[in-house]
Amino acid sequence: MKSSKPKAPNETSIQNAILTYLSYRRDVFVWRNNTTGIYDAKRGRYRSTGKFSIKGVADILGVTNEGQIICLEVKRPGGRTSRDQQNFLSRVKTFGGIAGVVTSVQEVIELFEKERPDEAKRLPRSLPS
Repeated sequence: MKSSKPKAPNETSIQNAILTYLSYRRDVFVWRNNTTGIYDAKRGRYRSTGKFSIKGVADILGVTNEGQIICLEVKRPGGRTSRDQQNFLSRVKTFGGIAGVVTSVQEVIELFEKERPDEAKRLPRSLPS
């Protein structure tokens, strides 16, 4: 019998787990940012994103109860960020936002503990059973 390695989770399942966890936190309001282009079947190409669109915007966006922006780029373990994604996260951090590349709920918890240590003490460290 062939032994098989456990399949690594895809980005969508990681995003869903993170969004589920964050939905239990009362100190944040978050949403999934759709970054996929819209295909125009009549023209046979993707629609342009517009003059003021920004490349590299994170997968999960949100705001804390204190008005601080949250930007989470979700990757599979070992996944790589593009230069545009790196630049976006860097700019968010420069302006005082919470931003990072995460591959799991645990990494989100660790990021929040680092960026918001006072809030982290009062909030769930896992999903309710």
